[in-house]
Amino acid sequence: MIKRILVIALAISTTLNAQNEVDALRYSTQENLGTARYSAMGGAFGSLGGEFSALSLNPAGIGMYQFSEFTFTPTFNLNSTKSYFNGTNTADYNTGLDIGNLGLVFTIPKADTDWKRINIAIGWNQLTSYDRNIIIEGHNNTSSLADNILEYAQGNTIDNLNSFHGSPAFWSDLIDLENNDTINGWYANDNGSYISHVSSNSNKMQAKHVQTLGGENEFVFSAGGSYNEQLYIGASIGFPSINYYENTIYSEHSFEDTINGLNGFDYQEELTTYGNGMNLKVGAIFRVNESFKIGASVHSPTYYNIEETYSTLITTHFNEVSYTEDSPVNYFEYKLQTPWKANLSASTILNKNILISGDYEIIDYSSVRMNSDSYRFTDENEIISNLYQKTENIKIGAEMNIKPFILRTGYAKLGSAFANKDFSRENFSYGLGINNGGYYFDIAYVLSQGANEHLLYSEEYIAPTSLVNTNQCLIFTIGFRY
Repeated sequence: MIKRILVIALAISTTLNAQNEVDALRYSTQENLGTARYSAMGGAFGSLGGEFSALSLNPAGIGMYQFSEFTFTPTFNLNSTKSYFNGTNTADYNTGLDIGNLGLVFTIPKADTDWKRINIAIGWNQLTSYDRNIIIEGHNNTSSLADNILEYAQGNTIDNLNSFHGSPAFWSDLIDLENNDTINGWYANDNGSYISHVSSNSNKMQAKHVQTLGGENEFVFSAGGSYNEQLYIGASIGFPSINYYENTIYSEHSFEDTINGLNGFDYQEELTTYGNGMNLKVGAIFRVNESFKIGASVHSPTYYNIEETYSTLITTHFNEVSYTEDSPVNYFEYKLQTPWKANLSASTILNKNILISGDYEIIDYSSVRMNSDSYRFTDENEIISNLYQKTENIKIGAEMNIKPFILRTGYAKLGSAFANKDFSRENFSYGLGINNGGYYFDIAYVLSQGANEHLLYSEEYIAPTSLVNTNQCLIFTIGFRY
């Protein structure tokens, strides 16, 4: 069951919507992104504060600011994905330049009161990058995508074929009626009994190219303060946005045995998603003594309103002619509720120049829910409950001040959302900073590694393809205090 629902590569549903548990997890998962200092220390900033990216983790950190500040972070990414399919290993790469952070913090000192200052912040943080390329290629002599399409077509008359796979497959001649005799231009035996023009058990080359673009970003407004420089509290209202594009081209060619002169076919899917949401984060940091602090924060679910457009296209290649048939463009709106999140953290200073911090985070992906006014998502939500689990993220960071430089390193293990699959990710990070009081400059390098699976079509016909993803990120942050 787990393999069957890892990826619905065809988006084959008897409804006209392509939304499923894969989309729900994609928009509920965030990477460990942020400013160069935040990233270099593994994102372990729940009890540290004084860093703009931490406002999306523990907003109590805003109370640490003693000066107003502007920060800007450009990032450069190199992402590679390697696939392992039927003895063939294929790698593809994607590079991109993003803005990881842009923020302003304003401090308002308070005199003659236990509340030493009230601070506010406004800005933008990148939460996830979707820029990725995947290529899967290899020979297969046991099944075809056409088998999967044929299965869903059987029993449906031509007019009742699914608009996104069955109908384009029929009109492009990838599948045909078992008896396609016509009378006066009409099919005489339109009884829902079809055959495929692909010989499943003959050797063939199968390939799938997936290109994804976009990201999830959050506009954040935070406020908080410092009580006697011992207790810091804060809250953030987040307005995240989703921009996701996916173009998938699946092809089969080089048939060892052809039927009716079919030499190959291509199945293309195009998905575009836009979403806007809102969430609330609250947190506190307590200074136990001059060298030890503890922190805690809670994140509400993000409530998204999402719009999607989805379409498919099938092209068949015969000896002397090619046929192309496309689906209608389906527009669909739905709502997504991401999980609650809780974070506990602690940090300490050693020898007055070494800072060590750690965060423990818990998140329950099985609580993600989808709904809409026109479709109940009953099956999808049940799959989410069974497929995903409560998981943990662990982050550790360290910083050493050896003037004029500050050296940093970090490690993060982001737990697997899948109940019976270890698809956790590991981040290894390193950084260097210069702090001149009025301004600072930081640089960080983050290496992120993890495994996953991709299903070309139904597991009734084919096993999942193993993927290994490696992302290298170079992050620069410049900040000014005034």
